[in-house]
Formats: sequence, structure tokens, C-alpha cells
Amino acid sequence: MTHWVPDLPVVPLDAPPHILDLVEPFRGRGAAVVDAGGSLDHAELDERSAVVATALRAAGVEPDSPVVVHARLSRWAVVAMLGVLRAGARYVPVDAGFPVARQRYIAEASGARFAVSEPGLDVRLDGLRTVPADTDGPRGGTVRGTLAYTCFTSGSTGRPKGVTISAAALAASTAARLAYYPTPVSTFLLCSSISFDSSVAGIYWTLACGGRLVIPSDRPADLLAVGRAARDHRASHLLMLPSLYDIALRGGLAERAGTLSTVIVAGEACPPDLVRQHFDALPGTRLYNEYGPTECTVWSAVHECTPADADLPDVPIGGAVPGTSLYVRSADGAAVPPGEPGELHIGGPGLAEPARELYRTGDIVSVTAGAELRFHGRADHQLKLGGMRVDRSEIEQALRTHRDVAAAAVGVCTVQGRKKVVGFVSPTTGEVDRRSLRAHLIERLPAVAVPSRIVALPRLPVLPNGKVDHGAIDELAHDTLLQKN
Repeated sequence: MTHWVPDLPVVPLDAPPHILDLVEPFRGRGAAVVDAGGSLDHAELDERSAVVATALRAAGVEPDSPVVVHARLSRWAVVAMLGVLRAGARYVPVDAGFPVARQRYIAEASGARFAVSEPGLDVRLDGLRTVPADTDGPRGGTVRGTLAYTCFTSGSTGRPKGVTISAAALAASTAARLAYYPTPVSTFLLCSSISFDSSVAGIYWTLACGGRLVIPSDRPADLLAVGRAARDHRASHLLMLPSLYDIALRGGLAERAGTLSTVIVAGEACPPDLVRQHFDALPGTRLYNEYGPTECTVWSAVHECTPADADLPDVPIGGAVPGTSLYVRSADGAAVPPGEPGELHIGGPGLAEPARELYRTGDIVSVTAGAELRFHGRADHQLKLGGMRVDRSEIEQALRTHRDVAAAAVGVCTVQGRKKVVGFVSPTTGEVDRRSLRAHLIERLPAVAVPSRIVALPRLPVLPNGKVDHGAIDELAHDTLLQKN
């Protein structure tokens, strides 16, 4: 058996045994959750979620059993999540803004018999006994189950797969935020679908601080609503995909978000140019780059960015969050020397169920001289081109740094037995100067990694969580090269 030795320093973490230990009693005063339709203060959130919990137990919900939370990104979603947790069950978030087929697939795949639903939804999920999130009735006590939620994430088969997180893992992840971040949350802008684990960060961190969770819109990418909410509610914290934050800054978010103390980007590689944009626009606001698989309860590593990161080839993903252990290993499990790439393995209290010693991420990283991680891409995105190994993300990064390119993705396909790469770009304004872009790539990439074709698209295809849909991009690459031939 391999003897694992930590590659990065481990910060001890004293975490409670259950996420409700951080949330109950509801500590805040004033508004707890605000959306476009209204607000609930902390006392009301306590009362309503307790009533939902009592109704679920009376209906026959068993400890740790799955209960669908069927809602838009709204205050009712938070009521429902807490109600399920306080009933001793685990929730399965189904965003009512998703395509109907995906909503129904997740509900069926979860195995749930019960649901808590936002009032007024058009779509019904068949076969579920439903408790409305605004239900009235008696209030009982809280039951603490073992599990917290099951989140469905994109699987290797193309169908969403369920990842179940325990109440203790969620407590550890949230306690790590309380320990790591220097500024408590007063007002958090929630810009993530309830069906993706990035929403977990904002919801429980905010409630544990007794702060206010502001939901600008039921559409996470509604940047006009985000700007208004940042100004009107004097937001202190914000978490976004790097690509979305880039668009927000270009659209003038900083003019309305001067009260932000903390901005977090996560879910994609953070390009150095985004760091430059951030500090140019919000020099007094701290910027953090978080990394973490869904299977490790949202985050496992974090890096506080500095203006100097804008001059690096890539922005580090940082060191281990409190309580987490990070290891970099070769394919045979051997330790990898600092600076050399290897696969990242993660240990600690945040790992998904069933419990295991380590989670093998499939992500390729290296350890810097400063004991931080650099992200080199996915093991399954490593391309062998002309005898050289190149990662998709490296080519995409080179494309994104051109002045004409707002977003970029690389499609890969095989034509006549040879692997081909096609670059897809979304222009900042007008058209992309392809000659200039190709010269830009030649300066930054090995010749074999320069895409054989570059195609401009008004918008790149994305998954429901806002990340680029590389499956769709690969199909576009295949179709593009077939047309050429």
C-alpha cells in the first residue's frame, strides 16, 4: 500500500459534526434571504423551514432519504433545503429553470418519493408527493440526519451523475470558509443555480455568518440584475465563473459594486488577464481563485490573487483549504517532484459518500516553489499532437488572451486517423482578425498546437452550469472539418 505524505501544508480544522450546528440558531437580524419577489428575515426562515420539516416527517420521510427540492433560484429554494435538512433527510436540488427533460431525469434518477416545491411552478414532477415550500402548519423540532444533499453533475457518459455529500462534510466545507476568509459575509450575491454545488458555498457561509443572501435573479447569468443588486444591497461578497465575471467587468459591474470586499472565481481556469481587469476596476477588493471537484464539497484549494498574477502564464489554484490534504502523484502512485506535473489526489473531511481515504481527481497539477498548485488541465483533455503533449486549456488560454476574443473553446476530432484541433471564439465586438489571432497563437504555442481552423461563434455552447460544453464543441469541430473536406 502506498504511504501518502502530504505535498502541501495542512491547516487543522475544528468543524462541528453537522451543518445545522453552524446555522441553528438562526443568528442574524433583519433579512436573511432576498429575491426579486420578496424577502424572509432570519426568524421567518427559521419558522418556515421548521414547518416544512414537520410536514415532511408527518408525510413519512425517513432519515437520510432523498427529497427533491424543486424551485427556481429563489428564497423558496433556501426554505426547502433547510426544511429537508431539519427533517433529517437529504435534498436533491432540481432547478425549475432547467429544461423539463433534465428536471424530470434528475428527479427520477434520485429515487425520491417526496418533494418540496416552490409555489406557482408550471412544471410538475410526476410520482412525487409534494409539500409546498410556503406550507402552513405546526412546527416541530429538528432531526439531524447523516446526509445533506445529492447534487447531479455532468458524468462521463453524458448523463448527469449523483454525488452525495454528508452533513459533516458540508459542515467542514463551511467551517473552512469561516476559518480561511478574513472578512465575514454581510451580503452575498448568489449567482449559481441551485442544482450546482457552487450555490452551497454562498448559502451556508452566509447563514453561518448571520448575513444576508441576495438572489439578483432566477437566471444566474442576468448581469444587469447582478449589478443592480450589488448597488442596492451594498454587496460584500460575490462568487462567479471566471468567464461570467469577465463579461460582468467588461459590462461595467465595478461601477455598481464598489462595496465588494471579496470576489471569488471558481469552476473554470482563471486567466491572468482577468486578474488584471479585476485590480484595474476594483483595486480595493480581494480576489480569490478557488478550485474543487463536486466530489469534495465545493472547494479543496484556494489562492488569493495579487496584481502580480496578471503577469504569470497561469493563475495558481493555491494551497489546501483548512482541513484538506492535497497530494500530487504519478500514474503509479509515486510522489512527483516539485514543478513536475502529476495527478491531484484529495483527502480530508469534505469527501463525498461513500467515505474513502482519497479522491482521485483526474486533474493534472504541479507544486510551485511557493507550495501552491498550478493547474495544467484534465488528464482526459491531454492531447498528443505531433509527438507533444498539450492540454486543451493551454490552447484555450492562448486564444482568450487575444484582444478580439471574449471567450474561447477548443474542439478535438480525428480525421483520416489524425487528431485535429479547431478553435472556436466568441468576439468581444465586431469580427475577429484571424491573421492577427494566428500570429498571436504562434508566439504562444508549439506549432503543432495551433488550431487548423478558427471559427467565430456569437456564443459558445455551454452546459446548464455555464461551463463550456466540450462534447458539443467536439461535434462542431468534426462538422467543421467535414465541410472543409
